[in-house]
Amino acid sequence: MTIQWLGHASFRITHNGYSIVIDPYNSDYINGYPKLSVKADKVLVSHEHFGHNYREGVILSGRPESDCPFEIETIRVPHDFKIGNWRGFCLIHILKADGMKIVHMGDLGTQLSGGEISKLFGADVMMICAGSCTALPAQEAKRATDEVMPNVIIPMHYRDGNRGGHRLETVEEFKNYFESDALFHYYDTDTLEITHGMEPQVAVLKFQGVNESIMQKEENREKGKGILKKLLRR
Repeated sequence: MTIQWLGHASFRITHNGYSIVIDPYNSDYINGYPKLSVKADKVLVSHEHFGHNYREGVILSGRPESDCPFEIETIRVPHDFKIGNWRGFCLIHILKADGMKIVHMGDLGTQLSGGEISKLFGADVMMICAGSCTALPAQEAKRATDEVMPNVIIPMHYRDGNRGGHRLETVEEFKNYFESDALFHYYDTDTLEITHGMEPQVAVLKFQGVNESIMQKEENREKGKGILKKLLRR
């Protein structure tokens, strides 16, 4: 399984040759990011704000729902500390496949309830806003990771150089709330391969724009793995 950071809060998750884009951004409203145009088999949106709902930027393959290898669950949570009375609500997406649980937290704006924590607990990957401002403050976002205890944390929705809103904080400010800098792994790529038993870490991915040729190779590789697994089961 691979996770590619497309910028802001948007990711493309690929497993067995099937890809899902979560929270495609509209570059007209998100500073510094190029116009989004990516291919995928499915698109998911956490909430109807311009930084998260640009469905027009995703070219869908038209594959049937039955091809999707993921079990998808959502949790509706407030987008703000006023319990949704200010910015409304958003969805946390939980994707499960082959014993792995991937969680995209959307623009979570309040602390999680006990029931929500139990559904998210022990996630293999948690993608969470690290830039404060329109989501949880960085310190509270760190607290949410402590409660859920994901193996891999991928920060999103932060100011990255000239990219992202000027009111957003940087990932370094999020880092200040962790006891050890050694937990942070800075990658020279926008794509991370997720495997069982991988090293616990905060994975800071590097925005590189969208290179479809690279992603096509990645998707073909994932598809090949899926075919091999089917052959081995016979």
